[in-house]
This record gives sequence, structure tokens and C-alpha cells, in this order.
Amino acid sequence: MQNYVEAFIRAAESERRDPDVVVLPGWREADWLQFFGHTRPRRFKASEVLIQRGDTDRALHFVAAGRVEVGVSNYDGLSMSPLAHIAAGSVIGEQSFFDGQPRSANVWAVTEGEVLTLVFAEFERFAAAEPALARDLLFALARILSLRLRNTTFRVRR
Repeated sequence: MQNYVEAFIRAAESERRDPDVVVLPGWREADWLQFFGHTRPRRFKASEVLIQRGDTDRALHFVAAGRVEVGVSNYDGLSMSPLAHIAAGSVIGEQSFFDGQPRSANVWAVTEGEVLTLVFAEFERFAAAEPALARDLLFALARILSLRLRNTTFRVRR
């Protein structure tokens, strides 16, 4: 668990920080450890599909190591177009986590790595035990969701 904490703190504190990372400046190491106790680690290999469009799970995945791409199928149904590149320190699956709807895009691994999966029921347990930390986490996730929506809006306007 310690390596996970260091990965997320390092990503958030980096001078050249990716704006897409989870930033929780008020969290101490113990807060991260308590939170990650509610997640399940999952290693992945390059080119592995992590999220399939249309799936109905309601889990959030924290990218602890590696890089993934988010994309959609092209009209030919055979090829994929990447929409976003997600690095360690960020999350994937946030839309379905919040709205409970089926997955809207595919996510596949660019490199090998690891995600920490938070299922919705575990988030509820975490929130009941630590409401202030859960609030902090929700605002950090909302910031990322807002950033991604702004980027999408910018692309559509072009």
C-alpha cells in the first residue's frame, strides 16, 4: 500500500503536474492508506482492455502505475480512436461511477501497470466511516471530471 500512496502524492506534487491527476493536498499518508484499504489492486499488461464500452459495473479505477488510453470505436467497428491518455496518479471510469450508467468508452493499457479498483459499495463504506475524506475525494474527482468535460467541449468546438 505504501507504494500506492507515494505514487499518488508524487504525481500531485510534481512540478510538471499533469492537471488530470488526483490532487488531495490535505490528505496525510494515513488518509491515503485508509482509503486504499477500500480498493482492490489489479495488474495489467500492455494492450489489455480495462474497460469495455457498454459494461455496467460501477467501479472507479485509480491508475497507480502505467499509462492507459480512453477511446471509442470508429465507424468501421474494427479500429479505435484514442480520446485521452491517462497516466499514473489519475482515475478512469468516473462517469459510470457517478451516474450508474453503462460505460461510454473503452480503456486499454498502453504499458503494463496497475489500477486500484473502488467499487461503489466500498466507496459508501468509506464515506460512512470518513465523511470528510470522502467529501475531499468527491471534489478531487469532480475537478477531474470538469477538466475532461472542458477538454471535450474544446475539441467539439474546433
